[in-house]
Amino acid sequence: MKRTPVVPILVTAAWGLLACQESSPTSVDGDLIPVGAQTVEIILPWSVFGEDVQTYGGFGSPNDLFSQTVAEDFEGTLDSRALTRFSTFPVAVAVQDSLGENRTDSSLTYLDGYAVARFDTIRSRVDGPVELALNFLQQDWHAPSTTWDFRVDTVQNRDPWPEPGAGPVTPLGSATWDPEAGDSVIFPLDSATLSLFNDTTGVRPSARLDMVTPGALVEILGLDLRINTRPSINQDTVVVLSTFPLAETFVYAPFPEPPEEGIRVGGAPAWRTVLTVDIPTVLNGPESLCELVGCPFTLDPNRLNFASLVLTSQASQPVAFQPTDSILLDVRPVLVPERLPKSPLGPSFLGIAGRAVDPEVFGDDAGTEISIPVTEFVRTLITPAPDSVTPPPPELAILSLLEPFSVGFGAFDGPGTAGEPQLRLVLTAVDTVEVR
Repeated sequence: MKRTPVVPILVTAAWGLLACQESSPTSVDGDLIPVGAQTVEIILPWSVFGEDVQTYGGFGSPNDLFSQTVAEDFEGTLDSRALTRFSTFPVAVAVQDSLGENRTDSSLTYLDGYAVARFDTIRSRVDGPVELALNFLQQDWHAPSTTWDFRVDTVQNRDPWPEPGAGPVTPLGSATWDPEAGDSVIFPLDSATLSLFNDTTGVRPSARLDMVTPGALVEILGLDLRINTRPSINQDTVVVLSTFPLAETFVYAPFPEPPEEGIRVGGAPAWRTVLTVDIPTVLNGPESLCELVGCPFTLDPNRLNFASLVLTSQASQPVAFQPTDSILLDVRPVLVPERLPKSPLGPSFLGIAGRAVDPEVFGDDAGTEISIPVTEFVRTLITPAPDSVTPPPPELAILSLLEPFSVGFGAFDGPGTAGEPQLRLVLTAVDTVEVR
């Protein structure tokens, strides 16, 4: 049901009186038909068009990301560790025999090896060389659901780690990464250590990568295992083989609490915020609007040129969760509100590219206004529906285009604050055409 006519407290800006004249091709004497149009911008505050805000979490998992976050007391808050499960060692290799012919050798001697960690140098946040530690995990874990406290966290099974933070582990060594020297670091592994990753009688071979240097955060693009082997066919040759990761994820603490107020999008798992709106169809003010176009003023869908939701950014809290890269916002209609938070969503109002928002607006540039086009959504809501047709749901979901994208999330001011959501409407009222 639409609201009865209200007098909103809003800011208006007249875009000017646009006078246009068109020649009449059928006129005998060449008289012109005068057409007058007024175009206005109306800003509706949340108290006029908004009803409710709900934030939901748990979409996706760190396991879905292309990189893993590793941190130690970053910004005095965040601890994060990367977990990698490896495949079994290769059991055969093609080598040349004494006659120069390639033969498959399945009698390999595993000598020693090394692990290679590769870094995203742009998204890592370090001030210089940092020390990392490689460990062997003593427990199995479930990649899509594991967290800092639980190695398995599903509806059917909730099994905690013996030690929070994915422990216990067997230390394998440490290494120093210098961003000025390259984008990777090597952890040497002797034969005894290497054999841990080839033991199929116990837990599935997995490694945990820790940050040792306090205050540092790095993004890991992958952890690879290299094996130096000696084939039986040509024992003077050392062949380097590789295993590949079967699963990669990271666990972190603390987990950010849901916001009591405000709007949150992004994170890993990702957050979404759903706005419920009730847009008035008739306006009785303010006076500046009435003087220009007359009141009561009906928000006719044919008069709506443009509509946008205006959000004001705020600093993500805790500071450790401020994004390190742009967040791609997406806005979609909620199709079945009663099934939230699992409701299906309609097509994006922003297209396949979303709306890129710089990470700085959630930090030093907090307070930046972000305008999100929602013309189609508003036009649909203010279009009268026949009695036999169910009106479209008035819920709008704000989310990240990629869920999840990173551990960092975006935050915006909520209702009741100085930067609460606003609805910007650009409308055109056309006068009656007079023919003389």
